[in-house]
Amino acid sequence: MPSINSYIKQSWRLLRQNRLAALLSILGTALAICMIMVFVILFIANTAAFKPESHRADTYYVTYVKTEGKADGRRIAMTGLGLPFIKECFYPLQSAEAVTAVVRDIWQKQILLSMDGRNTVTASILETDTAFWHVYNFDFVTGNPFSKATFESGLHEAVISEKVARSIFGTEQVVGKELKINFQVYRVCGVVKDVSRFADKAWADVWIPYTAGTHLFYNMEGIGGSFECYMRLKKGHNREDLQQELLKRIDNFNAGLSDVQANILHQPFSHLEKWMGGENSEVSVGKVFLRFGVIAFIILLVPALNISGIILAWTRKRIPEFALRQAYGATRQRIMSQVLLENLLVTLIGGLLGFILSYVALACMSDWLMITSLGQEQLSLQMVNGWVFIAVFILCLLLNLLSAVFPAWKATRQQISEALNS
Repeated sequence: MPSINSYIKQSWRLLRQNRLAALLSILGTALAICMIMVFVILFIANTAAFKPESHRADTYYVTYVKTEGKADGRRIAMTGLGLPFIKECFYPLQSAEAVTAVVRDIWQKQILLSMDGRNTVTASILETDTAFWHVYNFDFVTGNPFSKATFESGLHEAVISEKVARSIFGTEQVVGKELKINFQVYRVCGVVKDVSRFADKAWADVWIPYTAGTHLFYNMEGIGGSFECYMRLKKGHNREDLQQELLKRIDNFNAGLSDVQANILHQPFSHLEKWMGGENSEVSVGKVFLRFGVIAFIILLVPALNISGIILAWTRKRIPEFALRQAYGATRQRIMSQVLLENLLVTLIGGLLGFILSYVALACMSDWLMITSLGQEQLSLQMVNGWVFIAVFILCLLLNLLSAVFPAWKATRQQISEALNS
């Protein structure tokens, strides 16, 4: 009984004898896996949970509010949320584990200066509250978030990223040191690991209490302002619980207003809906998944059919070889095992090549593939997903085997003389 090692050596020898067919099969498999991997990696980077957005699956967002007239329901304004509106309707939510309000101006960067004025950098500032650190899971290199007492007092404290710490101070060990943000002095209370721009709701360079900022103004009887609100669900509650409680609180809030009322439309929306465009309009997640599924299927189908055609032609050409081997005593099982192993080798080599090519493609084309709403992002280990590779690899292996096994099986069931003449 031949060993697995001899099977592999023989399969490798046969692949080398048919170099063109083997090369085309390997490249076709690599292309199919590369294209699907790029597609799926970008999907995962935008939707899967990773630090600091470790709770994407149970985090919901309200990013704007429609202010309308009570009498006629006509739209007066579409703005961010006002702080009185948030304090009345969002902070008291019982179905939420944590509720945070943030002010983010992604279009305007602030100037950061060292106290001696020698080091300067422009940075994105996010103004928030203490609940923000419970909604999101940051890795602190040193220090801690600003405290509740600091927040309520409006003291100038800041959490900064590693990148900012190195740019301003030359080191990450800077807790207690001071820097200037827009020429106002802030004390550093913590340093966190740099955040990927794919974590677009948690991302910033500097995080400060909104009580120390300049965005506390509101209008439309407290409805409108500059805030967004993010809510992390409490265990045992679902989206419907959150939505119903929120709408009830908004109705009570509106009852105390004279001429206007607040309307959050289809909100709150999930992270997946946000990525699919649900931030501005209601989307059907099922329809979007169906659309992406069709696109992925077509992307995989075209190279897969080419691979199948090559392998099918290659295997048919070898039917007389199979018959000759049977004539010299080779069993049907041995021939089938050989065919399976050859295709496994082709798929394995092509799969590994495709896996590597997918990350090379992302790195080389990052200026358009890795663009987020906050700018260009770089590849990270969090984007490596072995399970996706295994799933695509198995699919390509099945397609390759179906293309090769049937002709081989058919050949081994023919009379030897008939197979030799085919």
